Amino acid sequence: MKWKQIPRWLRDTISVVVAMSVLLVIYDAFFAKHVNWALVPLQIVVAFLAVGVWSFFSYRSQQKRRLAEAQKKAAAEKRQQQRQEQQALAAKEAAVTRQRNLARNQAHQQHRHE
Repeated sequence: MKWKQIPRWLRDTISVVVAMSVLLVIYDAFFAKHVNWALVPLQIVVAFLAVGVWSFFSYRSQQKRRLAEAQKKAAAEKRQQQRQEQQALAAKEAAVTRQRNLARNQAHQQHRHE
């Protein structure tokens, strides 16, 4: 399996846990006084599970947030388009009404002057 085909949350988890594991082994080898080497693999597995669960839920919540933002943006664009259409229709109706009123007023003025 290629590295790019692995989900991003899992790639990030693996890279973080590998770095943490290297630091743990270096610390245990050089600085710790009484190291129980049997616990090191267990610590690495627990770290992998903890970081993996956190990373999975973090990426999932980010996807949900991005989806909600995209839907909000699409709804705003739709409202803006509807508003523009309504304004264009109102302008057209206003022009028709203005023409009708003008014709009526002219007819009324001509009728008054006769």
